[in-house]
Amino acid sequence: MYYMGNKNLPNVNWKDVYTKEQVKHLKKASQNILYFAENFFFIVNLDRGRERIKLYGPQKRSLRLMRDNRFFCLLASRQIGKSTMMSIYILWQACFNADQRILLVANKEATAIEIFQRIRMAYEELPNWLKSPVKEYAKTSMTLENGSRIGITTTTGTAARGQSVNCLVIDEMAFIEPHLVEEFWKSVFPIITSSTKSKVFVCSTANGTDNLFYKLYTEAVDGINNWSHDKIKWSEIPGRDKAWAQATKTAIGSADAWLQEFECEFIHSGESTLDDELFEEMMSKVSSPKILLDDGHYKIWEEPDDAKLYVAGVDISEGVGIDASVIQILDITDIKDIKQVAVYRNNKIPPLEFTSKLYGILRNWGSPLALIERNNCGAQVVDRLSVDLGYEKVVSYGNAKAHRRNVMRGMIAHTNTKYKGVLNMRYFMNEVRVVNINEEETVKELRNFVRYTNGTWKARSGFHDDRVMAMLYALFILEKEITERFFEIMELDDMGKPLVLEPMDYGISYFEDPTSIYLDNEIVGSNNHEIPVVVWGMGDEMDDEMSDLEAMGYHLIGETPPENWQAGIPKQV
Repeated sequence: MYYMGNKNLPNVNWKDVYTKEQVKHLKKASQNILYFAENFFFIVNLDRGRERIKLYGPQKRSLRLMRDNRFFCLLASRQIGKSTMMSIYILWQACFNADQRILLVANKEATAIEIFQRIRMAYEELPNWLKSPVKEYAKTSMTLENGSRIGITTTTGTAARGQSVNCLVIDEMAFIEPHLVEEFWKSVFPIITSSTKSKVFVCSTANGTDNLFYKLYTEAVDGINNWSHDKIKWSEIPGRDKAWAQATKTAIGSADAWLQEFECEFIHSGESTLDDELFEEMMSKVSSPKILLDDGHYKIWEEPDDAKLYVAGVDISEGVGIDASVIQILDITDIKDIKQVAVYRNNKIPPLEFTSKLYGILRNWGSPLALIERNNCGAQVVDRLSVDLGYEKVVSYGNAKAHRRNVMRGMIAHTNTKYKGVLNMRYFMNEVRVVNINEEETVKELRNFVRYTNGTWKARSGFHDDRVMAMLYALFILEKEITERFFEIMELDDMGKPLVLEPMDYGISYFEDPTSIYLDNEIVGSNNHEIPVVVWGMGDEMDDEMSDLEAMGYHLIGETPPENWQAGIPKQV
């Protein structure tokens, strides 16, 4: 009568006499999964032991979606009972539908067995008159008299090959090794979906963006695939308030972990440029710029000072409103206290116009060394800046020696150079922590600049990294093989990085008021790069000096300073 003598396991051919009340319950439970769960499904509460489950709103919503859809993807916070919901559906489907083949898949065998134990316990707690008798009852599978079978497995390419499966359930899909789940998916999914009635359910906590679960869920949200979807966040769970959230955040100790595991946000699983501590530290130091120019595109925190030493990093875009062209100006006078002093960013400025803007801004800061990416449209900017406008301080990296003429200046950004640049930037920023950033947006971009599983560093999906790349190029000038071309390295630190620099005479410095490139065209001229330079007090040397200036693209507007020069138009050379 009973399987292995267990009175909670009616054996095949077990008979019982049903009361009218039992028949009513049986009918309602078979038709309504929520009625079945709340009246007959037991769980183990850590404090109270075995008890009948009490579903809350989001759980009911997800169970209805499982019942009513062939394909369902659940993104859920930790500790919301997603595995329990899967167990409810599996048991309900097996008990009240004949000849079902249900396969539960997990990333680890121990996990699969633990979930299956919940199903077995819940089955044993059902009244005998409600459930189909047992035909086979093992550690990893059970078969009922109605022909339905529940089995478990881990994710491999051959896990379900050749099996007839009516319902596939995958728990914590985002945590299964990508190559394993993809191999499994390719081999199993076509077989299962060959039936018009088969079902596939996947559930998981978020775990980055480089996995199949992320793809399935985001495509479901975007309406690309034919999957139903649901999301359950921590705040939807009864009894969880702001105090609980704060305590949990503190216990976790990671902002990213909190966002993924409880806020259901997909954050790339790779390493961030800034950890939690450094991010908070940098955010506490950001400040508003002292000068805003060009409709806010040009931000300045400290006015140029001819007693200081600056470098520039430049990232260039096509100016079509997506990525931006960015100029980062750093004060490296004291390498133990590197300061971000100015940022220019514009995502709608064409490369040709940007070149003139770049030339003017570089002149503001004493014509500093500038490392510029020359990929794609960057090449025309670098060539026009260095050849047509005569700017001689564009650093060459990875191409030829910078002191030679007719070399390809700038830097070709590829995997190796970018990786080396990231390591250099992270050294100054993360290890010795000598970079002080004033712009909040730069700090946030650094936070979302991460290493992907293939080793590539780039912005998380939905974010930009143009400010970061310009910062990377500026700091790259402090890479020893570049630094030693232009500076006397007076002292190196323990890692062989420049610690104290003495600038060599590598060109004339022109410090101009930042507003000079935004003066009326009647004064500045028709081209933005034609910035007035007033020369006086040179006596007989003036002719020779003017010849040099004219060769660099300047023109003489007077031999004596105009009356208003002190108001910020030009400064004395």
